[in-house]
Amino acid sequence: CLPSPLFLNSELPLSIVKMITVPPTLGTSSSSRSKLLLSCVVFSSLFLLLLTLSDVSKPVPHRHRFHVHSHLQDATDHCDGTLYPDLCASTLSAIPDLHSKSLPEVICATINASEAAVLESDKNCTNYLHHNNYTLDTRQRFALTDCLELFSQTLDELLDATSDLTANPSSHVDHVQTLLSAAITNQYTCLDGFAYVGKDGGYRSVIEKPLYHVSHLVSNSLAMMKKIQRHKSPQPRREALEGYGEVAEGFPVWMSAKDRRLLQAAANTTTPNLIVAKDGTGNFTTISDAVAAAPSKSETRFVIYIKAGAYLENVEVGKSKTNLMFMGDGIGKTVVKASRNVVDGWTTFRSATVGKKPFSPSLPSSQNFLSATSHYNTNLVQ
Repeated sequence: CLPSPLFLNSELPLSIVKMITVPPTLGTSSSSRSKLLLSCVVFSSLFLLLLTLSDVSKPVPHRHRFHVHSHLQDATDHCDGTLYPDLCASTLSAIPDLHSKSLPEVICATINASEAAVLESDKNCTNYLHHNNYTLDTRQRFALTDCLELFSQTLDELLDATSDLTANPSSHVDHVQTLLSAAITNQYTCLDGFAYVGKDGGYRSVIEKPLYHVSHLVSNSLAMMKKIQRHKSPQPRREALEGYGEVAEGFPVWMSAKDRRLLQAAANTTTPNLIVAKDGTGNFTTISDAVAAAPSKSETRFVIYIKAGAYLENVEVGKSKTNLMFMGDGIGKTVVKASRNVVDGWTTFRSATVGKKPFSPSLPSSQNFLSATSHYNTNLVQ
């Protein structure tokens, strides 16, 4: 049981090496030889254990320490100027080969982390709503439903942002910033739905921290967007909101020429895709039914003509109903009325008389009637 020369050269205490290498005495009895053999086995096991421990206790190579320090420094540099630098650094530290990533790739990775957090919140809300649907009051049920819709919108906005960053970052800075800002707003709109739930806030106390986490992740992405060099255009750069309220020839300056022509055309000179009339002379008697019949994800403008009359309904246009245009017979003639408000149990998000992501409303009036105690509501959401 003599150790090999390789073992003898290892870094073990001399006393142990001597103990292991003591040769057995010649002429010993069978019992003595058995004891010596057992001792050799024990000492050999001890030797192997000490050898293993000596390898584990060896210090981390200098090169590895330098790599870790460099990785953390890269994360810290990217996170400079963010509102939540610790969260930012921990997020970026998980990215392999961070030093080789471009700034748009780093921002995309942060946005991807935000998407994962939104999906987790969506799953938790869905499960809670499913298991507690019959015990929840109306206000909480509405609030949770709002949150699920807002999470879906947030995911669309984050996916659009990463798509723009992948395609041509310098040409889409303003658009990406708008998308990320909207994603942050969605989280707080979700929480607003629980404002009148009760003293304990209901499910808000559970969802609040995860939503703040999403908001902070997106905020860090938004801060890093400031470091991307914008594409230099031959035209002087306009501010993001410049011209938002400016009007040229009676129309907002951002409206396309084609949409201007549609809005200028009289109702009897434009061929609508669908007609809504309370007297039954159109395709539908309610606006909501016409919206439901409109194609989803339309690439061209889809015109719904709403004949004169007062339509008592809340019109909710889903996010898949794109490129819709409402056309009426004039202000005060085609009127959409509703009375949802917070006091009656509706969330602010649900109180809109007409709610939709950007679309073109033309001429119909939109009204929301309130009593003295109804508090706030929303008339039109785009």
